[in-house]
Amino acid sequence: MTDELEHFNSIPGRLLMDTCILNLLQDEGEYIFEGIVPDDCDNVPPDWSALHYIFKVNERASFQFLVSPITLAELANEKDMLISQRRLLWVLDVLDVWLIMLEETGDRIANGGTVRHRFKLPPELQEFERHLLTIPDFRRDPLDRLLLIQYKMGNCDAFLTMDCNTIWRHKEWLSEHGIRVLRPSEFWEILKPWAALWY
Repeated sequence: MTDELEHFNSIPGRLLMDTCILNLLQDEGEYIFEGIVPDDCDNVPPDWSALHYIFKVNERASFQFLVSPITLAELANEKDMLISQRRLLWVLDVLDVWLIMLEETGDRIANGGTVRHRFKLPPELQEFERHLLTIPDFRRDPLDRLLLIQYKMGNCDAFLTMDCNTIWRHKEWLSEHGIRVLRPSEFWEILKPWAALWY
């Protein structure tokens, strides 16, 4: 019973979504939210399927899926303006939830100044950023670096991503620094044994 309780308690309740997750939710929302398989899709990828089941459970559960303001910058880099505008409008609604979470946890985002000053990093997060800069992938990608910093700002339980080339690739190192990185399929494996509680 103790092991089962520990497993249940390990289910993340507040997850920060990577930009790639938001893109997929917007682009393949019919499948993920409604279960309608695209005509050109012979085999549904495991992460798509996992997101479908996760959000089905979340119709009754109370998981908090958050998005960072940094995601707006990443979406703005999309070369196709029509895609960029559609995604930006959609993600603004999700962003409101993240800002509410920051308000609840006492963190503040000030106006103006550089990114570092705007987010007013306390000493412990400045130290964490120094650790991130020792990893070449994070040194090259300031957006990923800031997403990980904001994970800590938002007191998140897991970082949800499908990008295996950067953040997920360093999941063990990040775990040692208090960041739990999960693919949707990994999150679903954790959640699945308990999913019936919310059906």
